[in-house]
Amino acid sequence: MSANQGEVEIVLDGETHVLRSTLRAAKEVSASTGGFIGAYQRLATFDFSTYVAIVAAGLSKKVSDVEGKVYATGIAPLSAPLSRFVQLLANGGKEPKEIEDGEGAPSGEA
Repeated sequence: MSANQGEVEIVLDGETHVLRSTLRAAKEVSASTGGFIGAYQRLATFDFSTYVAIVAAGLSKKVSDVEGKVYATGIAPLSAPLSRFVQLLANGGKEPKEIEDGEGAPSGEA
């Protein structure tokens, strides 16, 4: 199973699932974590409820439907893909554009 734009594959309790970037998922993650920066901070501190909330949002499921699978999987294997998923959510489901040298600098400054 290959992930498309705005999608991130994760393995939960031995099964592959695809998290999908949707407006609903973005709103749920942002609301449950205090914004996308809060989501990154909570992922970094291995906050179990945050991992569960992000997985549930990306799968369009209830927290109670995924918490056992997140627990069985463990937090560490989910850290990188969930961070990637939050990045996509924060950018409207698209890959962020890289800022090129000089781009965004005020005109007239070197």
